[in-house]
Amino acid sequence: MKRTVPLLLLSGFLSIVYAGYDDGLISSGEYEELVSWFSGTLVVDGGGALAIEAWNSSRVEVWSTTPFLGPSYYSGITDLCLGKYSRLDYYGGETEELSLFDNAEAYLYGGRIDFISSRQRGVTTEHIFIYAQEDWLWTFEADKIRGIAGLWYDGTPFNIRFTVPPDWTNFDPAWMNIKVITPEPATLLFMALGGLLVRQRH
Repeated sequence: MKRTVPLLLLSGFLSIVYAGYDDGLISSGEYEELVSWFSGTLVVDGGGALAIEAWNSSRVEVWSTTPFLGPSYYSGITDLCLGKYSRLDYYGGETEELSLFDNAEAYLYGGRIDFISSRQRGVTTEHIFIYAQEDWLWTFEADKIRGIAGLWYDGTPFNIRFTVPPDWTNFDPAWMNIKVITPEPATLLFMALGGLLVRQRH
């Protein structure tokens, strides 16, 4: 898999030229190459990008994207990188890789994320929060934790693998930086009833 993280890190020092996303929205029919976001909230709802990087105390919300078919197909989000004190709220859409640096935080509620890499310390304070039903599990390879799988609150499945770039060996494994938040039974019942009402309306 082609790694774009080093290029993204360098781009943080370059002057910024805003494209179609300068209104804070990447909507249906829009696809960006490199999005560098430094303040306020960027919303992705129906569009996509080759790379999105968030810096300072900025925020990214991903509600939906086009289906991810690969970086050559102008679809989904190939790389989503968070640095400094930025925050991601991920509700849906399709992303190949999510990478976290510094004190950035990610709150994951749904959708598809293929890979997570974390250049952070997670022993005392987690930075990645996954909202999953109780039957989630770590996935193993060669007796090491290599990913996480389960169901989001709404019952749709996820299967995320952890990647460790060669120069990140001095940082904690990604799984140590993850906190899984499971719902109260009443929450699942409420969501199930809500889904039933939606189906009855259609």
